Amino acid sequence: MISKYLKGKILVMIDAANLESSVKSLGWWIDYIKLRDLFKEKELVEIRDYCVYHNTDNQNKFFTFLKKNGFILITKPLKVIKTEDIERGDIRKANFDVEIAIDAMEMINKFDTFVLFSGDSDFDYLLKKIRGKNKNVLVISSKHHISKELIENSDKYIDIKKLKNLIKRENKSPSFATGG
Repeated sequence: MISKYLKGKILVMIDAANLESSVKSLGWWIDYIKLRDLFKEKELVEIRDYCVYHNTDNQNKFFTFLKKNGFILITKPLKVIKTEDIERGDIRKANFDVEIAIDAMEMINKFDTFVLFSGDSDFDYLLKKIRGKNKNVLVISSKHHISKELIENSDKYIDIKKLKNLIKRENKSPSFATGG
């Protein structure tokens, strides 16, 4: 299903928080090996996962698992901004928009197809720039987590529900091998 939209060398970038919130709202979880296997190894330039770093044993095991299975990890700690607003509480941030955009543009000559697992409208400008370099852009997210700008400025948007049978984690219990 996805292969008909992939041309030449492929760069995959995963906005982990966006991807996880998309599938969580659908009631299932990602099997990252199945996700990686959507792409032919010889055509895959890199698969990069941008994720907040919590420094827990379970997450460290999961990160080791991802690295052993070909993922490049880009992490940073969660930033907590203290507020006086009791109702709203502290603000927690770990956006990777800048990192994804800079990495994609630095690698622009290494890929033909850019696959973004995110629905964040902040990537609209990046997609325009990548397409302006005659690159193919595929965006994967869920219906309620995708901005109209990304749909409009990609060559193809795929609702992640259509990939469920290919990438759903079958094991319901959390483990380091699944990310949950």
